[in-house]
Parts: sequence; C-alpha cells; structure tokens
Amino acid sequence: MHDVNLFAVLVAGVIPMIVGSLWYGPLFGKRWLGMMEMTAEEVQEGFNPVKTYGVSVLLSLLTAYILAQLIAEIAPADVSSMEGGGGSVMVGVHVGLMALVAFVIPAAHQSVTFEKRRAGLAWLNVAYNGVALILQAVVIALWR
Repeated sequence: MHDVNLFAVLVAGVIPMIVGSLWYGPLFGKRWLGMMEMTAEEVQEGFNPVKTYGVSVLLSLLTAYILAQLIAEIAPADVSSMEGGGGSVMVGVHVGLMALVAFVIPAAHQSVTFEKRRAGLAWLNVAYNGVALILQAVVIALWR
C-alpha cells in the first residue's frame, strides 16, 4: 500500500456526487427518466436518502482511494513531479480511462447483454461514470 493524500481522496470521493447531481438532474435527467420509463415521483417512492447517498459516498471514497493507489503505482510522485501539472493531469486522465475501459464498460455490456437493459441507458450511465472517474483521478494525480 502506498501513502496517499487522504485530503485528495476525500475531495475526489465527493466528485461523483456532484457530477451525478448535474448529470441526472439538469443535464440528462429527463432523458434518464424516459429511458427508465419512470416519472420523478416513481423514482422517489420508497427512496431513503440517508441509505442511498450514504452508501454512494462510501463507495465513491473507496473508488478514490483505489484510484490513488493505482496512480501511486503507475506514476510515483517523484517521477511525475518532474513532469509538472500537465503531466499529472494526463496521468489522471490515463488512469481514469483505464478504469472506465477495464471495469465500467464490461459491466455495462453485461447488463445490456444478459439483463436486456436498454443500451442507451447503459451508455448514459457509462458516460457519467467515465466523467466521474476521470475527474476523480485528475484531482488525485494533481494533489498527491
């Protein structure tokens, strides 16, 4: 295990919540509801915000911590410090894209193929996860 900047992990852990509130709100909220074939009221039925957001934040923090470990392994701070901020941004983008391609896209494909979910909904979620992962990794790469 590498030493990581826990403040960067904390900040990066909040990023998916911010991106999600924009993504599934003003940016693509109506499209998402349409693909879910639900109304906003139906989504709110039985919704427990403490449970839902609490687990989401914990998982986002876990993701950020693992991204920090991957970044520390792939590009040690003493090497990337010679590259400057631009190099660190590219390390974050690279690690975020690798996580997206290796983990998110295969899981989304399985949900479409085996669970018969709508491909458009899967791709909307993949895009959200890609943006969130890349932003998380960039924050961690810049603040390590």
